[in-house]
Amino acid sequence: MPFHFATSVTMIRSSQVVLALVGFFSVALLSGNSCHAFTVQGPLARSAPNTASSTAVFFGSFGGGGKKPEEDLSYIESRDMTREEMLEVNRKNEDVMNQELASMTGFSLIISLPVLYLCWVAFFSD
Repeated sequence: MPFHFATSVTMIRSSQVVLALVGFFSVALLSGNSCHAFTVQGPLARSAPNTASSTAVFFGSFGGGGKKPEEDLSYIESRDMTREEMLEVNRKNEDVMNQELASMTGFSLIISLPVLYLCWVAFFSD
């Protein structure tokens, strides 16, 4: 008896395998930390916390209700980077770009699995 890949039992199992693979790779892609390529890694600039009541804040916004608190910009460096610092930043950016390229390649392979399956069924089915 010849083996038919497209039987109903194997289609259910293969679809479950495909769903499991898509789920696994989705979790793997989303858990990656590849979004810090060109961002400043330091404390966030935040203004001083406002302790006034909401009514005072609301009415203060119409009449120049006081001085705005200054933002803490001490994390910004205003000097030029040394050669070693620039090489380190370039190395980190290259690592992030390589991770993103690998992620995009893996994602495109996952997306193309249904098409490859359909080609397999079209060429090798009776």
